Amino acid sequence: MILVDTNVLVHAINTDAPQHEMSRALVKAVQTRRLDGALLPQILLEFFAIITDGRRVARPLGAKEAWEQVKLLKVIFPVLDAGLKSLEYLKDAVTEGKVKGSDIFNAYLVAQMRACGISVICTYNTRDFQKYSGIIVQTPEELIPSRQDSGH
Repeated sequence: MILVDTNVLVHAINTDAPQHEMSRALVKAVQTRRLDGALLPQILLEFFAIITDGRRVARPLGAKEAWEQVKLLKVIFPVLDAGLKSLEYLKDAVTEGKVKGSDIFNAYLVAQMRACGISVICTYNTRDFQKYSGIIVQTPEELIPSRQDSGH
C-alpha cells in the first residue's frame, strides 16, 4: 500500500500545474485498482486547506466545492485511521527527523504510516521524507510509467 501525499492530490485537480497529468494518472490508477493507494485524514484536511486558500492556489475553491472534492477522494481512496497508536511512533519520528516547527506535520504522517504498516509515500516533496528510515519516497512518475498513462 502507498500513501498518497497532499501535493499529488492538489496537482491532480489543478490543470495549470506541470505535474497535473501524472498526478491525475496516479489517482486514476488507484481508482481503477491498478495501484494500491491510501490516504489519512490529515491529508484530506491539508488538501482542503490548500485548495481553498488563495495564497496557495491561483483559483481557490469555495468550501462547498472543496468538500465535494474531499468526498470524491474518499470514494476513490481508502482512508486509514492510525488512531492514538501513531502518537507512540511520533516520538521516534521527531527525534529521527530532527523535527522543529511545521516539520511536525510530516513527522506525524511518517508516524501514522508506521502505525498503519505503510512504508511507501508518493509525493513531490521527496526531501521531506527521505530522512526517515524505512520510508520509501516515490513520485507519481516513478509509480506510473508513461506507457500506462496512455492506456497501453
